[in-house]
Amino acid sequence: MKKEWSEWISSWCDKTLLNDKPRVLLIGDSITRGYENCVRKYLSEICYVDYIATSYAINMSIYRTLIKTFINDSDYALIHFNNGLHGVDMEADEYESNLKLILSDLERKNCTIILCTSTIVYESDNKTLSSLWNEKVNERNDVVIKTAQESGYKINDLFALSKALKSEDRADDGIHYTEKGYEILGKAVAEKIKSEITATN
Repeated sequence: MKKEWSEWISSWCDKTLLNDKPRVLLIGDSITRGYENCVRKYLSEICYVDYIATSYAINMSIYRTLIKTFINDSDYALIHFNNGLHGVDMEADEYESNLKLILSDLERKNCTIILCTSTIVYESDNKTLSSLWNEKVNERNDVVIKTAQESGYKINDLFALSKALKSEDRADDGIHYTEKGYEILGKAVAEKIKSEITATN
């Protein structure tokens, strides 16, 4: 397990004194941090949206502690999980074993779980697939899909959506997105969550 050059944690819990609507949680990384406000905007009429995003990879001990502590602080009707773009040295089997540990904690909340595929990563030219991340993303997305199928979780395929986005909707680093790009991703996440929330209420 290797730390990155710098590590960060970002979170928001919305209107915490209110419980008149379902509460959902977005778990992820900088991609989640980029779209969380859009999701909250689109879902403001039907639920409250919290989020926790971090650069820590899921095989870091602090990660599981962080997520366990956060999810136990509120009652969530739904958790949307998206974290596959950190820990580049992690092999697919290690990613899978740690993902299942995290999911075992989420399952104790007795809520709907949506697993999200990781978004595509390009080189800084926004045209060439990343030589560092392309294989990792594909491997981890395969793990996410297999895990969802085995355990009955819902899937949100943001990889397919991110692959279809125009280059001008992505940031110059080939990883992140412009305001418009995050709006597109956030709307897709909101629509997926809305369909699950309305189906169970």
